[in-house]
Amino acid sequence: MKREVVNSKEQGVSGKAVSSPLTTSSLLLAPSLDYFLPYQVAWIDDDSPYKVAEKSRRVGFTYASSYRMWRKCMTRGKGFIQWVSSRDMLTAQELIRDYIRKWCELGNVVAKGMYGESAEVVDTERNIKAFVVEFLNGARLVSLSSTPEAFAGKGGDVFLDEADLHDDPGRLIDMATPCTMWGGQLEIVSAYRVNGTSSSPFAQVVKSAKGENPMGVSLHRVTLPLAVAQGLVEKINAVSGKEQTREGFVAKIRASCRTLSAYNSQYLCVPDDAAGKLIPLAMIAACELPADEIALLAGRNPEAPRFGGYDVARKQHASAWHEYVQLGVSLFLVRRETFRDMEFEAQEKWLRSRLTDRAQPRVTRVAIDATGLGMHMAENLVKAFPGRVDAVNLESHRRTELCVALRDRFEARRIQIPPDDQLRADLNAPEKGLAKNGGLRVVIPAFDTAAGDVSHCDEFVAAMLAASAADTHVVTYFPPRASQSPRARVRAAIVRGKRMRRAFADE
Repeated sequence: MKREVVNSKEQGVSGKAVSSPLTTSSLLLAPSLDYFLPYQVAWIDDDSPYKVAEKSRRVGFTYASSYRMWRKCMTRGKGFIQWVSSRDMLTAQELIRDYIRKWCELGNVVAKGMYGESAEVVDTERNIKAFVVEFLNGARLVSLSSTPEAFAGKGGDVFLDEADLHDDPGRLIDMATPCTMWGGQLEIVSAYRVNGTSSSPFAQVVKSAKGENPMGVSLHRVTLPLAVAQGLVEKINAVSGKEQTREGFVAKIRASCRTLSAYNSQYLCVPDDAAGKLIPLAMIAACELPADEIALLAGRNPEAPRFGGYDVARKQHASAWHEYVQLGVSLFLVRRETFRDMEFEAQEKWLRSRLTDRAQPRVTRVAIDATGLGMHMAENLVKAFPGRVDAVNLESHRRTELCVALRDRFEARRIQIPPDDQLRADLNAPEKGLAKNGGLRVVIPAFDTAAGDVSHCDEFVAAMLAASAADTHVVTYFPPRASQSPRARVRAAIVRGKRMRRAFADE
């Protein structure tokens, strides 16, 4: 069975406030549209053996699911077990303490462990702990963290909360599925991880359900716009006491996301592609500014903070230096250097000179690659310039974080670089791949150094490190002085005045 919630018209929603409370007598009956939202009711009422929800963040799916779990425990009685796997122990405890306890109190039900006081061992062989609620009718609810081994040899209904955010979602799903072989129900609910991909295990389950659907998955898909159309904002207003409009609420959420990719993945249920370039050429081109304009801006703002990034190399690849001036929230590339076959002693001497030469603009902070060859140099510079030099170990997970941060800058156009073929090629070279846990892995390809001028993404790494130095150092907001001529500034002021007068006239 394939059951996908796709629009509010199918639910007959009027957009009225939905704040009426549940009554005790109605708890075990059909959920009320005056309390739950239509997409929550559709999920609660769905008894399909295999259910999957591809959802936006913070739209009340765990809340609705907790009610469904509680109701099943109350109506099925002795021998029934509801397993819940959350991404960590704190979330596992919150499910019991904040949600299950509420339904127990509303239903005037007393249950052992309903306050989530302490975790108990549910698997002595593997020392796996969980928060357990035992009802008087013999039903049990077991809430544990992301522990795939806990499902070995177990049976019952299984609920996987935020599956895509677990450390190993593929293994979790694989271990949980057999638990339902003897008539149990498997429910998987998740938003996509920010740095996830369309090839993650959860995304593949959703893709299969949208396609031939061999498992007969009942698929629910709830984006933020759909939730808003079905009354989410009115529900939030009733709880918070605010008076937000639907349009204003969505605009605020969009503005809170640093990048379009983050908004797409967290609120529109659209994961990033698992393949392709990390920073496409079009994105790079949108951030290019003539070198003379960058120099003019930097010259007009001599006191603006500067940040450097240095990628260390010796024989096969070039060492690279990137230096950026920060104006407002944007970084402007003002200097780039590459050094080939340069001895480490000479490289360190050059860096020390750049950090101490008073004839040049002061560099506020520098990040240097300390993964392998640069470890000794980084240690020396950190000791010599405490607080101004960061030694960055570019292990795989840390490298991915910094790569994504640099990509976010390009996507949001918070970085400006001069047009240059070699720089463009370096920035465009890294590709998106798939990590073992289904998240994003950035692949920096090993370029053939014998192929003339082609490098090993040295300038990409330098740019990434410089951006890291800027993100690490908290600086006072430094608005750039205009690089326009006085006449151009007057013309711009006249245009702004005309726009304001037209806006007032329209009102």
